Amino acid sequence: MSLTANCEGGTGMSIIREWFASLHEMLDGLIDRYPGASDEERSGLREQWRMLKRVSDEVVESWLQFEDKLAVFRELDQKMPDAPPEMAPESFLKGQGYFKLHMFSQAAACLEQCVKEHPDLLVARLYLAMSQMHLQQWTEAQRHFQLVAVLAEDARMQAIAYNALGCIMAVFAQLEQAQAWFHKALQADPTFQDPRHNLDCCRQGGEELHLQFGSAALQAKA
Repeated sequence: MSLTANCEGGTGMSIIREWFASLHEMLDGLIDRYPGASDEERSGLREQWRMLKRVSDEVVESWLQFEDKLAVFRELDQKMPDAPPEMAPESFLKGQGYFKLHMFSQAAACLEQCVKEHPDLLVARLYLAMSQMHLQQWTEAQRHFQLVAVLAEDARMQAIAYNALGCIMAVFAQLEQAQAWFHKALQADPTFQDPRHNLDCCRQGGEELHLQFGSAALQAKA
């Protein structure tokens, strides 16, 4: 069953609407009763209002957290390159879907199959490398990123690959080589902010480097 069906057409939205309707009803009752209430009754009504206010604050905080996660997914989706739907194999679409859900082991399994069947589909190889990156399979990821960097004609794909290669070098404490890769990423796509941030981190130094790789943060020992 799809998420759309659950949220829009299923019982979930009905339950939420009923819950908010009951809160409105409680608050309307407080508003109607408060002007004519005695001092003792008003004290009880104020306590009910404070309870409703706590509920409201928790709902707002939860909603803001939910909005933040929606924004993270939207940013991730905008950063990631897509294959044309009419050309994308099913194994790629599954792997891409798992990747966007941060299910990297499942993503890698699907994308490995896709790369075996379609070795020239660079976007699948890029997603496979990124999945392996998240799984800390550095050597495997490095090999795929190097192929993408050499073969890709798309500037953003090249920049993602170069930035990832820089992060891998930083993990192995090879900071000069890491900076060289970050420079190449910026040359490929000057608008890409991750390698700019990572280059600044390398220059500033410190015991730990907090590098950016897509929507993820990567720590490397300096």
